[in-house]
Amino acid sequence: MMIHSALDAGRLEKGPAASGTGRHEAFASATVSSDNIVQAMIGGKVKPEGMPRYLGEIMATVMSSVGPKGVNFARYSIDYHVLRNYLHTLDVWGVEADKMLPEYAKAIVEHYLDTDKGFRQIEETLRAKK
Repeated sequence: MMIHSALDAGRLEKGPAASGTGRHEAFASATVSSDNIVQAMIGGKVKPEGMPRYLGEIMATVMSSVGPKGVNFARYSIDYHVLRNYLHTLDVWGVEADKMLPEYAKAIVEHYLDTDKGFRQIEETLRAKK
């Protein structure tokens, strides 16, 4: 109703449907697995410094050409942040984290637990800590 009112009043313009290319799940999973915060939680190797700036710029160029684009990049970003925040909450709160997770985040986490062995192993490692 509110959207229709805004459209009718000319305060909102509707554009074409968002689109994107590339699969976002593998990139989200790889980013979570290599994240220093996640590595610190599971007792993995934490890199004291990031890569040199010039190498980071090269990597960003390559990733932008082979990684997800458009709406799939947005999906990657959302999934990555939801997964990392879930793991942090699990690390701090243990099984109580499950009660604090909103439904949309539960759906994302359950998808990766069902389809991604690496993410499932990280989650099991954190559950075993408590």
